[in-house]
Amino acid sequence: MNQNDTNILRDSITKLSILSGILWIVIGYTIIHFFHDLSFFELVTEGSAVMIQLISGVSTGFLFGVVGVLMLRNPGFKTTFDDYTIIKELQKMKLTTPQILQISIVAGISEEILFRLALQPLLGIWLTSLIFIGIHGYIRFKTFRHILFTGFTFLLSSVLGILMIYFGILSAIIAHTVYDIILLRELKKN
Repeated sequence: MNQNDTNILRDSITKLSILSGILWIVIGYTIIHFFHDLSFFELVTEGSAVMIQLISGVSTGFLFGVVGVLMLRNPGFKTTFDDYTIIKELQKMKLTTPQILQISIVAGISEEILFRLALQPLLGIWLTSLIFIGIHGYIRFKTFRHILFTGFTFLLSSVLGILMIYFGILSAIIAHTVYDIILLRELKKN
């Protein structure tokens, strides 16, 4: 892939990120409007003080980000990650720092609104987490390392759900965003 193709692909992925983010928010808002007792605004503003949500989100996102980086750097996992299209493609793109921030922020906000705020109260943490990692293509049982990564992503998704319940949606959004920033920066290096 030449540099021009890489630039086009990077631009496309950032535009796709925004479009999918808008779609997830619209779907989430619609589910909340029709199937929840509280309004979108009431759900978004529930929870602990903003500072508590910020601290819990950053620390959780950082912790899972470090574990994710250790997995990415582990030579035994290199071939395992070749089976995940999204990871291979993101590595090839060599995203810029602004693109990493944009993709991470959009994913953190939009995916948490859809999965944690809209779906989780209806489906529960476990089913919501299973759907979340399934949509991302992270469910694989080919080898022990695939199973380990599937378990890791399921645990991450479940913890995001727990953060939302005990602290608020902002905590889950921040944790998701921090995790994505750390992982995307690591993928850029490889």
